[in-house]
Amino acid sequence: MSSSENAIGRVLGRRYRVVRRLGVGGMGSVYEAVQEDLGRRVAVKVIARALAGETRHIERFRREAMATARLGHPNVVQVSDFLHPPGELPFLVMELLEGESLASRLGRGGALAPTRAVSVARQVLAALECAHARGIVHRDLKPANTFLVPLGADRDLVKVLDFGVAKLMDSASWARLTQTGAIVGTVRYAAPEQLADSKSVDLRADVFAAGTLLYCMLAGQPPHTSTGSQLILDILHTSPEIERRVPEIDPALGAIVRRALARDPSHRFDGATEMREALEALALEDRPSSRSCPTRPSRVLAPTAPMEIPPTASVPPARRSGDCHSERTVLARLRPDR
Repeated sequence: MSSSENAIGRVLGRRYRVVRRLGVGGMGSVYEAVQEDLGRRVAVKVIARALAGETRHIERFRREAMATARLGHPNVVQVSDFLHPPGELPFLVMELLEGESLASRLGRGGALAPTRAVSVARQVLAALECAHARGIVHRDLKPANTFLVPLGADRDLVKVLDFGVAKLMDSASWARLTQTGAIVGTVRYAAPEQLADSKSVDLRADVFAAGTLLYCMLAGQPPHTSTGSQLILDILHTSPEIERRVPEIDPALGAIVRRALARDPSHRFDGATEMREALEALALEDRPSSRSCPTRPSRVLAPTAPMEIPPTASVPPARRSGDCHSERTVLARLRPDR
């Protein structure tokens, strides 16, 4: 079964009957299924056949299941099973979520009200706290990997998805799965140091991504909207000031965003806990914003919406220089913006 084949009606692993396909991404397809012995509805992610022939892709897939299953946090999608039955493609089983991705929400309705944006950010940071405490750096936090389960009255339960490129800091096998000089994650939301050497990043790269996420929610667009090589130059050499796009932003909230997006990791928050506590200390009042254009909310059953798992860029080893963020080093290794 490839990502383009119809699996509806099939029973995977003699246990999970496929009901419908929810999405397709770089690593494979996600389906809604029913666990027949329990009658429970779940989401099943099946690796693409084109990738299943290489051990490193299967190990990456297994690592996603292992990293996510380690956490058991209410703000992280729950993984309940990983199977590779004889004659079948590997697949992992997750809880089925009702709602939409943050990317879908921002594309549909524009910027969020500050109090709602802060609420989402705090839950994302709580998930990162749990991951970091267990030696896991996500490395690909972005709106498409942030899922909103509506609770009513402009409240959401946030679920962080897709730990497929997570860095397991205590795993000796992890280094073998990340190619030397590879850019891991999604460039637009990556920290400057992540573009230079994905192996050397620490939890502060996730803090940067959380800052980018918060910026997106407040401004309705990412800090850098350029593409290709110009996007890399912007990430490496400019410090976005959210006040230019959101003049009415609370000064304390603006300061938090700027600190999270500092190009130098030592100038950011030390970790997710410090950033979350800074957000909790805010006293915000929502004001009407021209960036917000609320529409009738949609309700979608999906574990990832859209399912977006960007491939790791295959690049030659970077030459070391005095500046690890040298634009010549990074641009020589960059593939087009994804």
